[in-house]
Amino acid sequence: MKKLAFILSLFSISIFTFAQQVEISEDIETLEEMVKQGSLEAMGKLGYCYLTGTNIDKNEKEAFKLLNNASKSGDAFSNFYLGKCHYEGIGTSKKYSKAFGYMSHAAQQNFEQAYSYLGRMYYFGEGVTKNKKEAVKWLKKAIEDEKDIESLYLLASCYDKGEGILKNEAKSFEYFEKAADKGHVQARIEQAYAYKIGKGVQQNTAKAVELYSIIAKEGDKDAAYFLASCYENGDGVAQSNSSAFQWYLQAAEKGNIEAQNKVGEYYYKGLGTNQNYDNAFSWFSKAADAANLQAFNNLGNCYYNGHGTKLDYKKAFANYVKASKDDMPEALYNQAVCYSKGQGVKLNMRTSAQLLFKAAQVEYAPAQNLLATYYINGTGVDRDYKKAIIWLEFASNQGNADAFYNLANCYAKGLGVQKDKTKASNLYSRAAELGHEEAKKELKKIQ
Repeated sequence: MKKLAFILSLFSISIFTFAQQVEISEDIETLEEMVKQGSLEAMGKLGYCYLTGTNIDKNEKEAFKLLNNASKSGDAFSNFYLGKCHYEGIGTSKKYSKAFGYMSHAAQQNFEQAYSYLGRMYYFGEGVTKNKKEAVKWLKKAIEDEKDIESLYLLASCYDKGEGILKNEAKSFEYFEKAADKGHVQARIEQAYAYKIGKGVQQNTAKAVELYSIIAKEGDKDAAYFLASCYENGDGVAQSNSSAFQWYLQAAEKGNIEAQNKVGEYYYKGLGTNQNYDNAFSWFSKAADAANLQAFNNLGNCYYNGHGTKLDYKKAFANYVKASKDDMPEALYNQAVCYSKGQGVKLNMRTSAQLLFKAAQVEYAPAQNLLATYYINGTGVDRDYKKAIIWLEFASNQGNADAFYNLANCYAKGLGVQKDKTKASNLYSRAAELGHEEAKKELKKIQ
Protein backbone atom coordinates (compact mmCIF):
# COMPACT_ATOMS: atom_id res chain seq x y z
CA MET A 1 0.00 0.00 0.00
CA LYS A 2 1.17 3.49 -0.79
CA LYS A 3 1.22 5.54 2.35
CA LEU A 4 -0.79 8.76 2.18
CA ALA A 5 0.50 11.61 4.33
CA PHE A 6 -1.09 14.99 4.15
CA ILE A 7 -1.55 18.14 6.13
CA LEU A 8 -4.95 19.21 7.25
CA SER A 9 -6.10 22.25 5.31
CA LEU A 10 -6.56 25.47 7.19
CA PHE A 11 -10.21 25.47 8.16
CA SER A 12 -11.94 28.73 9.00
CA ILE A 13 -14.59 28.98 11.68
CA SER A 14 -15.39 32.60 12.25
CA ILE A 15 -11.79 33.77 12.61
CA PHE A 16 -10.33 30.45 13.70
CA THR A 17 -7.44 28.85 11.85
CA PHE A 18 -5.97 25.49 12.71
CA ALA A 19 -3.27 23.26 11.32
CA GLN A 20 -2.76 19.66 12.32
CA GLN A 21 -0.55 16.94 10.82
CA VAL A 22 -2.78 14.01 9.94
CA GLU A 23 -1.36 10.74 8.69
CA ILE A 24 -3.53 8.06 7.12
CA SER A 25 -1.81 4.81 6.24
CA GLU A 26 -4.49 3.52 3.87
CA ASP A 27 -5.48 4.65 0.39
CA ILE A 28 -9.09 5.53 -0.45
CA GLU A 29 -9.92 2.10 -1.95
CA THR A 30 -8.68 0.33 1.16
CA LEU A 31 -10.63 2.65 3.43
CA GLU A 32 -13.81 2.04 1.44
CA GLU A 33 -13.35 -1.72 1.72
CA MET A 34 -12.73 -1.47 5.46
CA VAL A 35 -15.89 0.62 5.83
CA LYS A 36 -17.87 -2.11 4.09
CA GLN A 37 -16.52 -4.52 6.66
CA GLY A 38 -17.85 -2.23 9.43
CA SER A 39 -14.62 -0.60 10.62
CA LEU A 40 -15.58 2.54 12.60
CA GLU A 41 -11.96 3.73 12.52
CA ALA A 42 -11.97 3.56 8.71
CA MET A 43 -15.30 5.41 8.63
CA GLY A 44 -13.71 8.28 10.57
CA LYS A 45 -10.72 8.43 8.25
CA LEU A 46 -12.84 8.27 5.10
CA GLY A 47 -15.20 10.88 6.52
CA TYR A 48 -12.21 13.11 7.06
CA CYS A 49 -11.11 12.59 3.45
CA TYR A 50 -14.57 13.56 2.18
CA LEU A 51 -14.56 16.54 4.54
CA THR A 52 -11.21 17.88 3.34
CA GLY A 53 -11.37 16.68 -0.27
CA THR A 54 -8.17 14.69 0.17
CA ASN A 55 -7.60 12.20 -2.67
CA ILE A 56 -11.33 12.21 -3.30
CA ASP A 57 -13.96 14.75 -4.31
CA LYS A 58 -15.19 16.72 -1.33
CA ASN A 59 -18.65 15.59 -0.22
CA GLU A 60 -19.85 17.25 2.98
CA LYS A 61 -23.01 15.18 3.40
CA GLU A 62 -21.10 11.91 2.98
CA ALA A 63 -18.43 13.19 5.36
CA PHE A 64 -21.03 13.96 8.02
CA LYS A 65 -22.72 10.58 7.56
CA LEU A 66 -19.45 8.67 7.94
CA LEU A 67 -18.20 10.75 10.89
CA ASN A 68 -21.56 10.41 12.63
CA ASN A 69 -21.34 6.62 12.43
CA ALA A 70 -17.64 6.57 13.30
CA SER A 71 -18.18 8.67 16.44
CA LYS A 72 -19.95 5.70 18.03
CA SER A 73 -16.53 4.21 18.63
CA GLY A 74 -15.85 7.10 20.97
CA ASP A 75 -12.51 8.01 19.39
CA ALA A 76 -11.40 11.64 19.70
CA PHE A 77 -10.62 12.06 16.00
CA SER A 78 -14.15 11.31 14.78
CA ASN A 79 -15.78 13.19 17.65
CA PHE A 80 -13.75 16.30 16.91
CA TYR A 81 -14.57 16.41 13.20
CA LEU A 82 -18.21 15.57 13.83
CA GLY A 83 -18.29 18.41 16.35
CA LYS A 84 -16.73 20.63 13.71
CA CYS A 85 -19.50 19.68 11.27
CA HIS A 86 -22.17 20.64 13.80
CA TYR A 87 -20.36 23.85 14.72
CA GLU A 88 -19.88 25.07 11.15
CA GLY A 89 -22.95 23.48 9.58
CA ILE A 90 -20.97 21.17 7.32
CA GLY A 91 -23.18 18.47 5.86
CA THR A 92 -25.81 19.29 8.48
CA SER A 93 -27.42 22.32 10.08
CA LYS A 94 -25.47 24.27 12.66
CA LYS A 95 -26.16 23.09 16.17
CA TYR A 96 -23.82 24.40 18.84
CA SER A 97 -25.20 22.20 21.61
CA LYS A 98 -24.26 19.02 19.71
CA ALA A 99 -20.94 20.52 18.67
CA PHE A 100 -20.17 21.23 22.31
CA GLY A 101 -20.87 17.64 23.31
CA TYR A 102 -18.59 16.15 20.67
CA MET A 103 -15.85 18.72 21.26
CA SER A 104 -15.94 18.07 24.99
CA HIS A 105 -15.53 14.34 24.38
CA ALA A 106 -12.55 14.97 22.09
CA ALA A 107 -10.95 17.44 24.50
CA GLN A 108 -11.25 15.03 27.40
CA GLN A 109 -9.16 12.65 25.33
CA ASN A 110 -6.57 15.42 24.88
CA PHE A 111 -7.38 16.09 21.24
CA GLU A 112 -5.67 19.48 21.10
CA GLN A 113 -7.69 21.06 18.32
CA ALA A 114 -10.83 20.77 20.44
CA TYR A 115 -9.38 23.08 23.13
CA SER A 116 -9.80 26.20 21.00
CA TYR A 117 -13.39 25.37 20.14
CA LEU A 118 -14.29 24.77 23.78
CA GLY A 119 -12.57 28.00 24.80
CA ARG A 120 -14.54 29.94 22.21
CA MET A 121 -17.83 28.22 23.01
CA TYR A 122 -17.52 28.98 26.73
CA TYR A 123 -16.40 32.53 25.88
CA PHE A 124 -19.41 33.34 23.70
CA GLY A 125 -21.91 30.93 25.24
CA GLU A 126 -22.26 28.82 22.11
CA GLY A 127 -24.04 25.56 22.92
CA VAL A 128 -23.25 25.99 26.60
CA THR A 129 -23.83 28.61 29.28
CA LYS A 130 -21.30 31.42 28.92
CA ASN A 131 -18.53 30.86 31.43
CA LYS A 132 -15.39 33.00 31.12
CA LYS A 133 -13.55 31.04 33.81
CA GLU A 134 -14.00 27.80 31.84
CA ALA A 135 -13.14 29.70 28.67
CA VAL A 136 -9.84 30.80 30.17
CA LYS A 137 -9.05 27.23 31.22
CA TRP A 138 -9.43 25.87 27.70
CA LEU A 139 -7.90 28.87 25.98
CA LYS A 140 -4.77 28.47 28.09
CA LYS A 141 -4.52 24.84 27.00
CA ALA A 142 -5.07 25.89 23.39
CA ILE A 143 -2.14 28.33 23.38
CA GLU A 144 0.45 26.03 24.92
CA ASP A 145 2.31 25.96 21.61
CA GLU A 146 1.25 29.57 20.85
CA LYS A 147 0.13 28.63 17.34
CA ASP A 148 -3.58 29.18 17.83
CA ILE A 149 -3.88 32.91 17.20
CA GLU A 150 -7.63 33.15 17.85
CA SER A 151 -7.20 31.63 21.29
CA LEU A 152 -4.33 34.02 21.97
CA TYR A 153 -6.63 36.88 21.06
CA LEU A 154 -9.55 35.70 23.19
CA LEU A 155 -7.30 35.03 26.18
CA ALA A 156 -5.85 38.52 25.79
CA SER A 157 -9.40 39.88 25.83
CA CYS A 158 -10.10 38.01 29.08
CA TYR A 159 -7.04 39.54 30.73
CA ASP A 160 -7.97 42.93 29.28
CA LYS A 161 -11.48 42.90 30.76
CA GLY A 162 -10.77 40.82 33.84
CA GLU A 163 -13.26 38.17 32.72
CA GLY A 164 -12.68 34.67 34.07
CA ILE A 165 -9.30 35.76 35.39
CA LEU A 166 -7.80 38.71 37.23
CA LYS A 167 -7.46 41.81 35.05
CA ASN A 168 -3.87 42.16 33.88
CA GLU A 169 -3.22 44.74 31.20
CA ALA A 170 0.44 43.80 30.81
CA LYS A 171 -0.50 40.15 30.24
CA SER A 172 -3.28 41.22 27.92
CA PHE A 173 -0.85 43.26 25.83
CA GLU A 174 1.58 40.33 25.74
CA TYR A 175 -1.01 38.03 24.19
CA PHE A 176 -2.44 40.69 21.88
CA GLU A 177 1.10 41.26 20.62
CA LYS A 178 1.73 37.55 20.08
CA ALA A 179 -1.52 37.19 18.14
CA ALA A 180 -0.73 40.37 16.22
CA ASP A 181 2.71 39.10 15.26
CA LYS A 182 1.01 36.04 13.78
CA GLY A 183 -1.31 38.19 11.68
CA HIS A 184 -4.49 38.49 13.76
CA VAL A 185 -5.96 41.77 12.48
CA GLN A 186 -8.09 42.67 15.49
CA ALA A 187 -5.19 41.86 17.81
CA ARG A 188 -3.00 44.22 15.77
CA ILE A 189 -5.60 46.95 16.28
CA GLU A 190 -5.72 46.24 20.03
CA GLN A 191 -1.92 46.35 20.09
CA ALA A 192 -1.94 49.75 18.40
CA TYR A 193 -4.62 51.03 20.78
CA ALA A 194 -2.55 49.88 23.76
CA TYR A 195 0.38 51.93 22.49
CA LYS A 196 -1.94 54.88 21.87
CA ILE A 197 -3.17 55.13 25.47
CA GLY A 198 -0.37 53.32 27.32
CA LYS A 199 -2.40 50.25 28.28
CA GLY A 200 -0.19 47.44 29.52
CA VAL A 201 2.78 49.00 27.75
CA GLN A 202 4.52 52.37 27.80
CA GLN A 203 2.50 54.91 25.83
CA ASN A 204 3.87 55.51 22.37
CA THR A 205 1.42 57.36 20.11
CA ALA A 206 3.88 57.43 17.22
CA LYS A 207 4.10 53.62 17.37
CA ALA A 208 0.31 53.45 17.45
CA VAL A 209 0.10 55.56 14.28
CA GLU A 210 2.73 53.39 12.62
CA LEU A 211 0.74 50.22 13.37
CA TYR A 212 -2.62 51.74 12.42
CA SER A 213 -1.11 52.95 9.14
CA ILE A 214 0.12 49.50 8.17
CA ILE A 215 -3.21 47.82 8.91
CA ALA A 216 -5.28 50.61 7.37
CA LYS A 217 -3.27 50.46 4.14
CA GLU A 218 -4.13 46.77 3.99
CA GLY A 219 -7.78 47.83 3.86
CA ASP A 220 -8.97 47.31 7.41
CA LYS A 221 -11.87 49.69 8.13
CA ASP A 222 -11.40 49.82 11.90
CA ALA A 223 -7.69 50.62 11.65
CA ALA A 224 -8.54 53.36 9.13
CA TYR A 225 -11.04 54.80 11.63
CA PHE A 226 -8.53 54.84 14.48
CA LEU A 227 -5.82 56.28 12.24
CA ALA A 228 -8.23 59.05 11.24
CA SER A 229 -8.86 59.83 14.91
CA CYS A 230 -5.10 60.18 15.43
CA TYR A 231 -4.91 62.73 12.61
CA GLU A 232 -8.02 64.48 13.94
CA ASN A 233 -6.54 64.93 17.41
CA GLY A 234 -2.84 65.10 16.53
CA ASP A 235 -2.03 61.95 18.49
CA GLY A 236 1.39 60.67 17.44
CA VAL A 237 1.19 62.57 14.16
CA ALA A 238 0.76 66.19 13.04
CA GLN A 239 -2.88 67.23 13.25
CA SER A 240 -4.46 67.25 9.79
CA ASN A 241 -8.16 67.59 9.02
CA SER A 242 -7.59 66.62 5.39
CA SER A 243 -5.77 63.39 6.33
CA ALA A 244 -8.36 62.65 9.00
CA PHE A 245 -11.14 63.12 6.46
CA GLN A 246 -9.50 60.83 3.90
CA TRP A 247 -9.05 58.00 6.40
CA TYR A 248 -12.54 58.47 7.84
CA LEU A 249 -13.88 58.31 4.29
CA GLN A 250 -11.98 55.09 3.57
CA ALA A 251 -13.32 53.52 6.78
CA ALA A 252 -16.84 54.75 6.04
CA GLU A 253 -16.87 53.37 2.52
CA LYS A 254 -15.87 49.98 3.91
CA GLY A 255 -18.74 50.04 6.39
CA ASN A 256 -17.40 51.46 9.66
CA ILE A 257 -20.51 53.06 11.20
CA GLU A 258 -18.72 55.56 13.45
CA ALA A 259 -16.64 56.66 10.46
CA GLN A 260 -19.80 57.20 8.39
CA ASN A 261 -21.06 59.61 11.02
CA LYS A 262 -17.65 61.30 11.17
CA VAL A 263 -17.55 61.80 7.40
CA GLY A 264 -20.96 63.42 7.69
CA GLU A 265 -19.63 65.78 10.36
CA TYR A 266 -16.62 66.72 8.24
CA TYR A 267 -18.85 67.50 5.27
CA TYR A 268 -21.26 69.41 7.51
CA LYS A 269 -18.52 71.62 8.99
CA GLY A 270 -16.29 71.73 5.92
CA LEU A 271 -13.34 70.18 7.75
CA GLY A 272 -10.64 68.73 5.49
CA THR A 273 -13.05 68.95 2.56
CA ASN A 274 -15.52 71.38 1.01
CA GLN A 275 -18.66 71.96 3.03
CA ASN A 276 -21.49 69.94 1.51
CA TYR A 277 -24.74 69.57 3.43
CA ASP A 278 -26.18 67.09 0.92
CA ASN A 279 -23.24 64.73 1.40
CA ALA A 280 -23.40 65.26 5.14
CA PHE A 281 -27.08 64.33 5.25
CA SER A 282 -26.41 61.23 3.12
CA TRP A 283 -23.65 59.95 5.42
CA PHE A 284 -25.61 60.75 8.58
CA SER A 285 -28.51 58.74 7.12
CA LYS A 286 -26.25 55.73 6.46
CA ALA A 287 -24.97 55.77 10.04
CA ALA A 288 -28.45 56.34 11.45
CA ASP A 289 -29.72 53.31 9.51
CA ALA A 290 -27.29 51.32 11.65
CA ALA A 291 -28.72 52.98 14.80
CA ASN A 292 -25.72 55.21 15.48
CA LEU A 293 -26.96 57.61 18.18
CA GLN A 294 -24.66 60.48 17.25
CA ALA A 295 -25.89 60.21 13.67
CA PHE A 296 -29.50 60.53 14.85
CA ASN A 297 -28.56 63.75 16.63
CA ASN A 298 -26.75 65.05 13.55
CA LEU A 299 -29.70 64.16 11.34
CA GLY A 300 -31.87 66.09 13.76
CA ASN A 301 -29.65 69.13 13.26
CA CYS A 302 -29.99 68.77 9.48
CA TYR A 303 -33.78 68.71 9.71
CA TYR A 304 -33.81 71.52 12.29
CA ASN A 305 -31.72 73.85 10.11
CA GLY A 306 -32.84 72.62 6.70
CA HIS A 307 -29.31 71.56 5.81
CA GLY A 308 -29.14 68.92 3.07
CA THR A 309 -32.87 68.33 3.41
CA LYS A 310 -36.12 70.22 3.82
CA LEU A 311 -36.55 71.97 7.19
CA ASP A 312 -38.79 69.78 9.32
CA TYR A 313 -39.00 70.38 13.08
CA LYS A 314 -41.04 67.25 13.72
CA LYS A 315 -38.41 65.03 12.08
CA ALA A 316 -35.70 66.96 13.89
CA PHE A 317 -37.34 66.36 17.26
CA ALA A 318 -37.98 62.68 16.46
CA ASN A 319 -34.30 62.18 15.68
CA TYR A 320 -33.24 63.99 18.86
CA VAL A 321 -35.45 61.60 20.83
CA LYS A 322 -33.80 58.60 19.16
CA ALA A 323 -30.37 60.04 19.87
CA SER A 324 -31.12 60.48 23.57
CA LYS A 325 -31.65 56.75 24.13
CA ASP A 326 -28.54 56.65 26.33
CA ASP A 327 -29.05 60.22 27.61
CA MET A 328 -26.65 61.81 25.13
CA PRO A 329 -26.30 65.37 26.51
CA GLU A 330 -26.31 67.03 23.07
CA ALA A 331 -29.57 65.30 22.17
CA LEU A 332 -31.16 66.18 25.51
CA TYR A 333 -30.13 69.80 24.99
CA ASN A 334 -31.57 69.85 21.48
CA GLN A 335 -34.86 68.40 22.71
CA ALA A 336 -34.95 71.06 25.40
CA VAL A 337 -34.55 73.78 22.78
CA CYS A 338 -37.43 72.29 20.76
CA TYR A 339 -39.66 72.25 23.85
CA SER A 340 -38.69 75.84 24.67
CA LYS A 341 -39.76 77.06 21.23
CA GLY A 342 -42.57 74.63 20.48
CA GLN A 343 -40.71 73.36 17.43
CA GLY A 344 -41.78 69.85 16.42
CA VAL A 345 -43.40 69.38 19.80
CA LYS A 346 -45.81 71.28 22.04
CA LEU A 347 -44.14 74.11 23.95
CA ASN A 348 -43.34 73.03 27.50
CA MET A 349 -40.79 75.04 29.47
CA ARG A 350 -40.87 72.77 32.51
CA THR A 351 -39.97 69.72 30.41
CA SER A 352 -37.32 71.81 28.68
CA ALA A 353 -35.79 72.70 32.04
CA GLN A 354 -35.83 69.06 33.17
CA LEU A 355 -33.99 67.98 30.02
CA LEU A 356 -31.43 70.75 30.44
CA PHE A 357 -30.82 69.69 34.03
CA LYS A 358 -30.03 66.11 32.92
CA ALA A 359 -27.60 67.37 30.29
CA ALA A 360 -26.06 69.91 32.65
CA GLN A 361 -25.36 67.25 35.26
CA VAL A 362 -23.03 65.47 32.84
CA GLU A 363 -21.12 68.70 32.28
CA TYR A 364 -22.53 69.71 28.91
CA ALA A 365 -21.66 73.41 28.90
CA PRO A 366 -24.39 74.69 26.51
CA ALA A 367 -27.02 73.03 28.73
CA GLN A 368 -25.45 74.47 31.87
CA ASN A 369 -25.53 77.94 30.35
CA LEU A 370 -29.12 77.73 29.08
CA LEU A 371 -30.34 76.24 32.38
CA ALA A 372 -28.72 79.19 34.16
CA THR A 373 -30.74 81.62 32.03
CA TYR A 374 -33.88 79.72 33.04
CA TYR A 375 -33.01 80.31 36.70
CA ILE A 376 -32.32 83.99 35.97
CA ASN A 377 -35.66 84.48 34.24
CA GLY A 378 -37.73 81.98 36.22
CA THR A 379 -38.46 80.02 33.05
CA GLY A 380 -39.66 76.48 33.71
CA VAL A 381 -38.13 76.70 37.19
CA ASP A 382 -38.37 79.05 40.16
CA ARG A 383 -36.16 82.10 39.77
CA ASP A 384 -32.91 81.51 41.62
CA TYR A 385 -29.93 83.75 40.87
CA LYS A 386 -27.54 81.78 43.07
CA LYS A 387 -28.22 78.54 41.20
CA ALA A 388 -27.82 80.46 37.96
CA ILE A 389 -24.36 81.65 39.06
CA ILE A 390 -23.33 78.08 39.93
CA TRP A 391 -24.27 76.76 36.50
CA LEU A 392 -22.70 79.71 34.70
CA GLU A 393 -19.43 79.17 36.54
CA PHE A 394 -19.48 75.49 35.59
CA ALA A 395 -20.06 76.37 31.94
CA SER A 396 -17.52 79.20 31.84
CA ASN A 397 -14.88 76.91 33.34
CA GLN A 398 -15.30 74.88 30.16
CA GLY A 399 -14.74 77.98 28.03
CA ASN A 400 -18.34 78.55 26.96
CA ALA A 401 -18.61 82.05 25.46
CA ASP A 402 -22.32 82.45 26.25
CA ALA A 403 -21.65 81.56 29.88
CA PHE A 404 -18.91 84.21 30.15
CA TYR A 405 -21.33 86.75 28.68
CA ASN A 406 -24.24 85.82 30.96
CA LEU A 407 -22.01 85.69 34.01
CA ALA A 408 -20.69 89.16 33.09
CA ASN A 409 -24.28 90.40 32.97
CA CYS A 410 -24.87 89.03 36.45
CA TYR A 411 -21.84 90.91 37.82
CA ALA A 412 -22.82 94.06 35.91
CA LYS A 413 -26.34 94.00 37.39
CA GLY A 414 -25.59 92.36 40.74
CA LEU A 415 -27.75 89.28 40.11
CA GLY A 416 -26.85 86.55 42.61
CA VAL A 417 -23.48 88.20 43.22
CA GLN A 418 -22.25 91.58 44.41
CA LYS A 419 -22.18 94.11 41.58
CA ASP A 420 -18.63 94.33 40.21
CA LYS A 421 -18.04 96.27 36.99
CA THR A 422 -14.36 95.32 36.84
CA LYS A 423 -15.15 91.63 37.02
CA ALA A 424 -17.99 92.12 34.53
CA SER A 425 -15.57 93.83 32.14
CA ASN A 426 -13.08 90.97 32.44
CA LEU A 427 -15.79 88.42 31.73
CA TYR A 428 -17.09 90.38 28.74
CA SER A 429 -13.50 90.41 27.47
CA ARG A 430 -13.25 86.62 27.81
CA ALA A 431 -16.51 86.21 25.90
CA ALA A 432 -15.41 88.72 23.23
CA GLU A 433 -12.13 86.86 22.74
CA LEU A 434 -14.21 83.79 21.95
CA GLY A 435 -16.14 85.72 19.32
CA HIS A 436 -19.28 86.64 21.27
CA GLU A 437 -20.73 89.66 19.40
CA GLU A 438 -22.99 90.92 22.20
CA ALA A 439 -20.06 90.81 24.61
CA LYS A 440 -18.05 92.98 22.22
CA LYS A 441 -20.86 95.58 22.25
CA GLU A 442 -21.09 95.58 26.05
CA LEU A 443 -17.33 95.91 26.30
CA LYS A 444 -17.39 99.07 24.17
CA LYS A 445 -20.08 100.55 26.42
CA ILE A 446 -17.99 99.93 29.53
CA GLN A 447 -14.85 101.32 27.94
